[in-house]
Parts: sequence; structure tokens; C-alpha cells
Amino acid sequence: MDHALKPSFWTVVPQIRTVTRPERKPGRAPVFIHDAVTPWGRETLLLKLLREQAADQEE
Repeated sequence: MDHALKPSFWTVVPQIRTVTRPERKPGRAPVFIHDAVTPWGRETLLLKLLREQAADQEE
């Protein structure tokens, strides 16, 4: 009267891929803006340009 379970019950089931969209590509590497850290007097070049643009817009 001993009944054993079928071996297929105990085997590991492989993961089924259910996603239909294409796989995501890895993101691009970050861009280093050299002007953001280039010293320009007491501030950086980028900060100086941004302040000048803001002053022009206020006028």
C-alpha cells in the first residue's frame, strides 16, 4: 500500500519567463561636467555662468 510521489513533483521547476516586453538595457554612464568644478575666481565657471544668466533674466 505504499505509494511514492512521482519524482517530477520534487524536482525544481525552471523559472518561466512571462514578460513579453524586450529586456531593459543598462543605463548610460554618468557624465562628468568639467566646467562645474573648474575654479573661476572664488567660484566655479558653471556657477558664474548661472549667476550671470539669472541676473540677465531679472533685468
